[in-house]
Amino acid sequence: MRIVVSDYAATPTSGGTFSILEDFYKDVLKHDSKNEWFFILAGEYFPTSANVKIITRPDLKQSKFKKLFFELGGGRSFINHYHPDVFISLQNICTVGVKSPLKIVYLHQSIPFFQGHRFSFLKPAERRVALYQRLVGRVIKYSLSKEQPLTIVQTDWMKRAVIQQTRLVGERVLKVGPKVPVINDHHYFANQHHRFFYPATAYLYKNHQLILKAIRLLNGQGINNFQVSLTLTKEQLPTANNNVELLGFIPRQQVLKMYEDHVLIFPSYIESYGLPMLEAAQKADLILAADIDVTHEVLAGYSNVYYFDYRDPEALARLMKKVITGELKSDLRPIQVPYRNESLLQTIQQLIVEGK
Repeated sequence: MRIVVSDYAATPTSGGTFSILEDFYKDVLKHDSKNEWFFILAGEYFPTSANVKIITRPDLKQSKFKKLFFELGGGRSFINHYHPDVFISLQNICTVGVKSPLKIVYLHQSIPFFQGHRFSFLKPAERRVALYQRLVGRVIKYSLSKEQPLTIVQTDWMKRAVIQQTRLVGERVLKVGPKVPVINDHHYFANQHHRFFYPATAYLYKNHQLILKAIRLLNGQGINNFQVSLTLTKEQLPTANNNVELLGFIPRQQVLKMYEDHVLIFPSYIESYGLPMLEAAQKADLILAADIDVTHEVLAGYSNVYYFDYRDPEALARLMKKVITGELKSDLRPIQVPYRNESLLQTIQQLIVEGK
């Protein structure tokens, strides 16, 4: 069987999207020596084998408009040249016109399906997100509606959104949660009330500005005996004040350690899953989270989470004040995470066997 995988959007600097590709590719290389695999990538990032090959298309990564042309049908002949029995897109879009008996899309980009705010091209801070929400998002939804691939999402809220906003029928949308690392070190939150932590990139929807506004509100009340640690740099957040510690990028092991003596703030309002919340909850950490569908879904049954309106800095400031004064404490009961041992490759292999 010949399988073609498209993921030229992922590069070593693209964070989680590259991790998805890397894990999937390594699984294929290690566990499948029977099928022919062709990966369309932006570069030769991995070793190859007799049955696993890399086809490089760096030009598609360099131009968004070239990428959209490719996905809307310009790339059909390029992919069809390999005569795939299975076509897999790990980058949210199903290339229009691909002739393959089975098409599978791994949909992990939630921006196009967020309807709480319409981002504007006229506002410089919103342009990048607006591009994904209003242009790339339209292409994603069109490709899913037209090609009707099996579409894998990570949460129930994403499944509902995809069904509501595309012409995919329910049985074509499969919810498969990510493979969550289970933390069994028994090093739990120390009920520290003056340190807060938010591990997130500098994207607008990660909502760092809400935290800064909440800090200023607390300062206005004479509350200054606390610190908020962020994984950003001074260049990324030049308006930070003395209550903010800017860590820049830190390794995952340090992130996990910080959950033990820092309260997690999670104000992000667009998430496909929100893994930091689940990691912190396994440490029995106190969590202040945006009141959105995905946070409730990921933290269902967890006793140490308090929700706030992600548009209201006063709501966050009130919760932070309760933490600082000791009114809010963790009961030190970690969340129980059901271990899912199945990898993305195993999920896709099962879909191939079932011949959906």
